[in-house]
Amino acid sequence: MNDIPPIIDVDILPDSWDIFWNELPDSVKANDGVNTLIISAHFEDGSTEDIQLQKILQACKLNKEQYQIIRFAKDQRLAWHKLKEAFHPKHVLLFGVMPAQLGIMATLYIYYPNSFDGCIWIPSLSLTEMEQQQEAKKQLWQNALKPVFADTQTSNS
Repeated sequence: MNDIPPIIDVDILPDSWDIFWNELPDSVKANDGVNTLIISAHFEDGSTEDIQLQKILQACKLNKEQYQIIRFAKDQRLAWHKLKEAFHPKHVLLFGVMPAQLGIMATLYIYYPNSFDGCIWIPSLSLTEMEQQQEAKKQLWQNALKPVFADTQTSNS
């Protein structure tokens, strides 16, 4: 029987995926009252990216109690199921963060609302890239942010 090779002789997942079973870092504070989770590639307070994000949030008519911003370092990973448990968001905006960084293996359409795991997801380029690509910013607003945030609030008023 020793001459029969094993069918599968590889790790199913690399060790780097263990992060998805860890608790959230202390820097991510749970807030059940948040309905929009903003997950972005890292930017500094007061930077052009920060100003651009604040303008986007203003246009979406979101106040500070309605959203939580989580800034990702390059190649950082956090478990989506832990974020969902901590925040219970209705909307997730991704700015330069790939779903795989959250342990999600799903194809999401960029600049469009995507329904996934009970939330509306809106993936986009990073805020830095958006600053340089006005057409991308326009598509994000017209195809996703305006229909999800601005138009629904106007119709509910």
